[in-house]
Parts: sequence; structure tokens; C-alpha cells
Amino acid sequence: MRRDITFLSGAERCAAWLYTSEAAPSATCIVMAHGFGGTRHYGLDAYASAFQAAGHDVLLFDYRHFGESEGNPRGLLKVSLQHADWRAAIAHARSLGYRQIVLWGSSFAGGHVLHIAAEYDDLAGVIAQVPHISALATSLAVPLGKLPRVAGAIVADALLSLFGKRHMIKAFAPPGEFGAMSTPGAYDALVAMLPGSEWRDYFDEHNRVTALSLLETLRYSPGKRAAEITCPVLLQAGRRDRTTPFEPARRAAARMPDCEFRAHDCDHFDVYLGECFAAVVAEQLDFLHRRIPESTQ
Repeated sequence: MRRDITFLSGAERCAAWLYTSEAAPSATCIVMAHGFGGTRHYGLDAYASAFQAAGHDVLLFDYRHFGESEGNPRGLLKVSLQHADWRAAIAHARSLGYRQIVLWGSSFAGGHVLHIAAEYDDLAGVIAQVPHISALATSLAVPLGKLPRVAGAIVADALLSLFGKRHMIKAFAPPGEFGAMSTPGAYDALVAMLPGSEWRDYFDEHNRVTALSLLETLRYSPGKRAAEITCPVLLQAGRRDRTTPFEPARRAAARMPDCEFRAHDCDHFDVYLGECFAAVVAEQLDFLHRRIPESTQ
């Protein structure tokens, strides 16, 4: 009960999976997308399948320039474009007849769902796990020794873009190698999320972003809009998170009018695997059961 679909965002099409229940049609659609530099293939099917099994329909999409979605250059992360993709995904879910929309995001997408939720007064709920909250906090988490290469890559990409070319870097790299994210465990976690060994070529092909994408993360603070979110929110953060630090998430949750904050003793990528994954999914299903009244269409 998972179908490949597309929807239009701007002049290009986003690729998506639509999960529907085998039981009675759901009135609720959980709209999901991947985080920085990823695609929907990296661990997100496990979440979507859990929601589907609980009776919720799901729309899980790739942003333009990523995965199977259209858009060139590949690996281009622009916050404004990704916000437009979220709005287009919400509009498409509503065009399918869903009356209740829940936004789900993890990491960079966790920041997106908070920002987008502040624009709407009719969402049913939001789930944000280990979300990117603060540009300053994320910047301070970057090791000092990495900053010269970050700056050099950004400048190179800016110059090349003037001539229609791009400077690409790895989205995820093992510790000691240069990439947008090279914290211990990040690269191994992404490889572990792949559906099977045959997907390694897919990972190698898609594991790249334009270097200017780094600048987008370093000036984006979706937590600033926390107080504007009117719908129920579940925000889950890792106390040992070395990518999107814990304290900004806790403070943002305190500013939301209706937020359930859950702290986990985990690092950033632990939420996708093993015991931490099981714990956060259980909380998400409980939140959906209690806070999102379900009715059939």
C-alpha cells in the first residue's frame, strides 16, 4: 500500500511515496520529508510504515534537487525552495481529500516543520525530532579545525556558480574526511539506514551537496518562530546531540503554546536505529493517538 506519486512545486515535480491503510480510509495525512543532504530512502520508510500500521496515511517526499525529484543542480539546498516544497506537499495532501494534516520532520526537516507550522492555523499537529533550531548553536557545534575548509568550499562554490558550475562536497563523511557532516557515527548511521547492500551505489551517487548549502544552515534559525505555532507539537531532542544541540530545542519547546517536550539520552543519529528509534516512534504513535483525533473520510 505504498505508491510512487509526484506533485508539482514551482515548475518542477517532487517525487514522493503515498502510504495508505488497508483498513478504512484515513482523514489524516502525515507529511514527511528528509533532512539535510539525505533522501526519503534513508531510514524514513521505517517511520512511515509504523504510522501506516497505526492507521495513518503518509506522504513522504524528496525535496527538489534531491533523490528522485526534479531540479538542477543536484544537491542544491536552499531553505526558501524547501519551504516552498513543504507548502506544495501540504496543498497536494489536501487536494487528495485529507482533512487533517500533521507535519513530521527530523534534523534539518525538524526545523522546517516548525517554521512552516507557524504559517498555518489549521494544522492538526507537528512532530519534530532532533530538530535544527538555531544557526548559532549549529555553527558552534562545527569543530574549529574544519572552519577553514568550510569557508574555502563556500567561496569556491560561490565563484563557480557565476559560470554555471558548482563545487560539490560530501553530505556525510567519515570522521577525518571533509563533508558537511562528519561527526562520529553520522556516516556509519547513514549507511546502516540503507535498505540493503545493493543501495550503496545509490548512497555514493546522492551523498553530495553544493558547498553553498552549508551557508544556508549557518543562517537559518527556525526556532525564532516557536511562539507562533498554534497546533499541538511533539518535540524530541537528544541530550548528547552533537549536530543539533539539545538546549536550543528545549528552549524553543518552552516558547510553544502547546508543546510536549521529550528528552532522550542519545546522539543525533541514534533516533534512526535500535532502541532509541523504538523509543521515539513509540512516543510519536502515542502523541498521534492522544492528540490527533482520527476519523474516516
